Amino acid sequence: MGRRVCVLIIEPNAHMRRLIGTLMGAVPAHEVVEARTPQQAEALVASRTPQLVIMDWSDDPTEGVLFVHRLRRGEIGRADVPILAISPSLHHAVLESAVETGIDDIIAKPISAVEIIARATELIEQDRRRTETAEQAAE
Repeated sequence: MGRRVCVLIIEPNAHMRRLIGTLMGAVPAHEVVEARTPQQAEALVASRTPQLVIMDWSDDPTEGVLFVHRLRRGEIGRADVPILAISPSLHHAVLESAVETGIDDIIAKPISAVEIIARATELIEQDRRRTETAEQAAE
């Protein structure tokens, strides 16, 4: 992985942001950028290009849904950036809502260090392969 990987963490709880940021230390060549809210994240996405967004998907994810919709429509950042959501529930309605919104993967709270590192690494690797394929096709 030659390029620098930027991971954007959107989480209202400062302790959880620090924990996730620390866990992302296991993802090679990374930069962690943190936002408390999706609104703060929008400004960060405008100035950086994350290869992964990890976001809180709470019981009332209205702000998160709007952020993901704007991202997927290309209004902010890269429309195809992978998104890993963290939810207090993996009830089928939550999963369905997340997938319909444009979330790529979702894990449950409390988070497992092994699980979040594995899923984040896989999403970053998928993004790297997709980017390389697009660059080769453009040549």
